[in-house]
Amino acid sequence: MTTLKSLHRSGSVLLSPQKRRRISGQGNSSQAKTPPSSKQVWEWILTSATVVKCYVRDAIAMSQDEEGWSFPEASAEIVGIVVGIQAYEKKIIYSVDDGTSVIDCTHAFQQPKKRLEGDKSSLPIEPPKPIARIGGVVDVVGRVRPQHGIRVIVADAVVPSSFERQLNHWKSVRNLHKTCYSCTEPFVIPVASIPSVPETPRKVPGPAKEDCTSPSVASQTTTATSPVAISPVKSKFEPQSPTKLRHPSRLRSYNLTDAAFRLYIKHYINNAPQGPTASDSDSDDNIYMPIRQYTSHILDTTICKQDYKILTSTPKTRSSASTSEGFTLSYLRRVPELSLMAKRVVKQRAREEKKLRETTSQSTSKSSSKRPVKHVKLDRAGLASKKKRLFQWAICELLRDGSIVLWDGPKRSYSGETSRVHGDASVLWKDSSTMTATNESLFSSTDISKLSSVADESESELSEPDPEEEAYMPTKPEILAAPIKNALVELALVPKRQMARRTELMGGSSKEEILGHLRRDDRWHFIGEWNITETLEYMDEEHMAWCIGNDKWIATQ
Repeated sequence: MTTLKSLHRSGSVLLSPQKRRRISGQGNSSQAKTPPSSKQVWEWILTSATVVKCYVRDAIAMSQDEEGWSFPEASAEIVGIVVGIQAYEKKIIYSVDDGTSVIDCTHAFQQPKKRLEGDKSSLPIEPPKPIARIGGVVDVVGRVRPQHGIRVIVADAVVPSSFERQLNHWKSVRNLHKTCYSCTEPFVIPVASIPSVPETPRKVPGPAKEDCTSPSVASQTTTATSPVAISPVKSKFEPQSPTKLRHPSRLRSYNLTDAAFRLYIKHYINNAPQGPTASDSDSDDNIYMPIRQYTSHILDTTICKQDYKILTSTPKTRSSASTSEGFTLSYLRRVPELSLMAKRVVKQRAREEKKLRETTSQSTSKSSSKRPVKHVKLDRAGLASKKKRLFQWAICELLRDGSIVLWDGPKRSYSGETSRVHGDASVLWKDSSTMTATNESLFSSTDISKLSSVADESESELSEPDPEEEAYMPTKPEILAAPIKNALVELALVPKRQMARRTELMGGSSKEEILGHLRRDDRWHFIGEWNITETLEYMDEEHMAWCIGNDKWIATQ
């Protein structure tokens, strides 16, 4: 203070510079950012916080040491549109496109327990089903790995998403590129924020009696409620690309069983492509009308048909039943893939029987001196008859399981001129050597020639189809919707004396009542309650029926 006063009085200026003060080491250490060690970065990478949101082109351009830009990562998250699906026995590969590039995302499944070698009664393991279809949006989280010279994502999770989620992902990635991924400063492990414990919600005190339609309450509710974006929900009944099974020519010997053949027949009937339809002016009025009184040649039971009157107010569904064509035994026997599999199953059974006879003959020849029985070799005629019996057995089992029903509508025809229509059936089978993401043919020239030779063999050994041959259709909701609606109408028109016996006066019919009413007709004798449940959900979505409560259903007029 004395020095300042003397300088002020003299008016002189202090020309000598002041000495710099020494900065303490504590202040320097607090301001400097020390980069973390490799051990700390590695421990942090193993946490869930290292999922990096990025574009597909960023995932493809990542370096080998898994360090993207200035931000270390172990897993990447992308959101894009599915442009291809490849279903294998143990995994599904989704080809995802987000607008910057396309990358394959491999999603593996937990393998079920293997069955015993001698157990042939159990059905073969069905391949996994895709959780998304082509054209849908998915959110993929997984590790970026090199594979065969390209980059793929080994997905830990694949979740269906929406276009709104994709746009938000784009905005987040663009912001992260500006603020985080392109920083020149050394990386610092972010501090994990401790989530605050939310308080217990308390009820806001209000007037005991107040009209809920008052303007004050309405305005208060409007301001307090935040807008929620609702993404469009896709119906599960929309047509989707079918799951591809392994081509019959590439099945292993232990898969050539009767149960596997039945599964392939069911797969073909459920997912076979539609052929050229008839005129669009055909109505649904004559589909469920009795055409003839006949006897089932496979089940040996007389089918008691009832008159089904289709209401004129029935709304048109997505796939009208009038455009569906039934499958006959002669038609299924002429499908090249099914005929090839039946031939392989019969030959495999013959080999197993021959091996069993050889083992038993060796054991009996030592204990007895009887002359061994001479067995006839399986010739071409015997092979054809055994194949026909195998087809009949599979159809009979599917009828008893409720997987198919008898059909009185139009039938599919198979002739030499229309045999090329089955080229579209390649979408049902897969070939691991030539898997593609599109619906192109999956078979090589050798496979096509093999199938054509099998088809020529089948044509030569098969007789002309009977015009009165029975036809079958899968128990899909589109097929069961009309008879279930008629059952609801007939159950609602019960006499008054029966209505008085009911304990419930709300009306409607339960699933058990609908199933019991349908089973009075032998045609629907083998369908189950699960078919009724699925069809009622479909009818509710198509505004053909609705649930009035207490699991009671009525038909819409």
